[in-house]
Amino acid sequence: MADEDQLSAQAEAFGVETTYFDALGTQRTPGEDALREIVNVLASHAKEAGATATPPVRVVRKGRDNRLDNACGDGGAWRLLDGDHEVAHGACDDNAIALPAKLRVGSYRLLAGKDAGDAGQPVIVAPAQSYQHAAFDDGKRVWALAVQLYSLRSRRNWGIGDFTDLKNLVRIAGQRGAAGIGLNPLHTISLDDPGMISPYSPTSRLFLNTLYIDVEAAPEFPGLAATGLAEEVKRLRASEFVDYAGVIAAKLKGLRLAYEAFRERGSPERREDFAAFKNERALTLGGFAAFTTLHRKFGPPWWNWPPEWHNPTAEKIDELWRIEAVEMNFHAYMQWLADRQLKACFNVAKRLKMPVGLYLDVAVGVSANSADVWNNQGAYVRELSAGAPPDMLNTFGQDWGLASLHPRVLAHTDFRLLRETLRAIMRYAGAIRIDHVLGFNRLYMIPHGYKPFEGTYVRFPLEAMLAVLAQESNAERCIVVGEDLGTVPDGFREKLADWNVWSYRVMIFEREHDGSFRPPSAYPAPALVSFGTHDLPTFSGWLSNHDLAVKRSLGMDPGETEAERETAHRAVAEALARECGSEKPSTLEMIRFLARTPSRLLVVAAEDVFDIADQVNIPGTVCEHPNWRRRLPVSLEDFAADARLSAIAEVLRAEGRAVSSNQG
Repeated sequence: MADEDQLSAQAEAFGVETTYFDALGTQRTPGEDALREIVNVLASHAKEAGATATPPVRVVRKGRDNRLDNACGDGGAWRLLDGDHEVAHGACDDNAIALPAKLRVGSYRLLAGKDAGDAGQPVIVAPAQSYQHAAFDDGKRVWALAVQLYSLRSRRNWGIGDFTDLKNLVRIAGQRGAAGIGLNPLHTISLDDPGMISPYSPTSRLFLNTLYIDVEAAPEFPGLAATGLAEEVKRLRASEFVDYAGVIAAKLKGLRLAYEAFRERGSPERREDFAAFKNERALTLGGFAAFTTLHRKFGPPWWNWPPEWHNPTAEKIDELWRIEAVEMNFHAYMQWLADRQLKACFNVAKRLKMPVGLYLDVAVGVSANSADVWNNQGAYVRELSAGAPPDMLNTFGQDWGLASLHPRVLAHTDFRLLRETLRAIMRYAGAIRIDHVLGFNRLYMIPHGYKPFEGTYVRFPLEAMLAVLAQESNAERCIVVGEDLGTVPDGFREKLADWNVWSYRVMIFEREHDGSFRPPSAYPAPALVSFGTHDLPTFSGWLSNHDLAVKRSLGMDPGETEAERETAHRAVAEALARECGSEKPSTLEMIRFLARTPSRLLVVAAEDVFDIADQVNIPGTVCEHPNWRRRLPVSLEDFAADARLSAIAEVLRAEGRAVSSNQG
């Protein structure tokens, strides 16, 4: 076989696309060198994991057809195993198998025909759909307030929003009729580099960002005066932007003092709860604590550490628990505090009977130099970076610098890491958003050293991943929203809807071919609707063309001319006038417009509530723009009395989106 044909065959075997169409309709073909690099990386990791010939995963949905076609090979008998225990058996019928309708939700192995002596085919039995809260069964529509948690300004926090701020915000939003609070990813970030603060580039999706801990709420904390940090905290609190270096230093000092006090005189009840947390998270906590301990000791990246720590074993991590007991337990202690404080926020929303409660975001991947990659080598492909091909807003393409899961290893391990990630995030969430859910179908990957436009797509087992999502969302009673923006394949949104994964509809993009904005009636019901996202301009910034000016000042192509934007302004004015009778576009009228869609959840960004012109993040920048640092101009203590928030809440109440919650 010629080298080119062999490469194409290998690419097909690993789901690597040798040609694709980008969002601009341009057919693109990756270069042979880039294609070969992607294939080689995937093949190498699959070999290490023993996933060289994993058969396709078969999916059965409860209440749907339980027949598996083309499942028997040459015919004969079949057996279904749960572990080593047989739960069903029978004879093949016309190369098909009819599984028992009463099978419980779970993962199985099917042995059929000639393959009966081999590993068999993996079978996932899933609920028919992802979880649906009963509040939405009668067509109810609600709204949520979205905030970047770090951006909350209060007269008591340490210069960054924290879980006590969140708890108070839940109460304020509940009083205004909101169904929940939408948040940026709460995944943990590295505290060793104040420059690596993007919530979408975490060191672990299994644990929480400990900068959100309210240090003073820890019972063991000796008090601000005892730390010598009073003036520093005052300075951090007054800062225009989040001073991550200062916040990290102050919080670590305060938390270490709290931990020392806990070690010396923690109450029996507290010690018992800490032990219970460590036991509950034992499968992943040890590896995470080991990574953070070693990262502080040896610095980044982990592949430059001493060889004995290049690939951790359970024995080596147990050894580290003994050698570095204090440091390891300190990181576990911080995760315990974060977990319990977030749980308190969840409980407040529950008491208020908010049908969404906390709506959390799930990053599409993790940093290559991360705890998750170090602890799951082979399951993550750190040599390839997730991103996006060129589109209208990013004509060069995007390299997100994220390591993603290996699709074949994922299936080979019964989607263990996907399950663990979902459980960790759904733990205290009433709803989650899967960032770039298109990655469940195919993910754009770029080999290290190549430009963003030189990558290509790698296919993932979509049906099986949606089945796992349905299993976990029903187990955790958590609604799922899929961020389905970008180059959306034909039929993909319909597939998500069939699994009750809500669509994510952004008004900026909901336009017809002639540029007019779609009317509210054109939006789907099983969906979340908003004006923009953290990567897009705010409504105020969009109306004023502020976003275009900022991008040009940074030497970036804004992807839109002034004339094109003015045309869009006229189109939105016409849409708002037609639907709401408004004389000119305003934030209030834009929200009224979206409130009239049949979509179940309307999310209002705090940046739009307070008419902020700057967007949260500008893709393609790191230090050039204050991404993930901007703080809100209004203190949390003043939210309840803010006329803008009150006016928005009244519009949403008038449009039938308010929730009547308990305020006791």
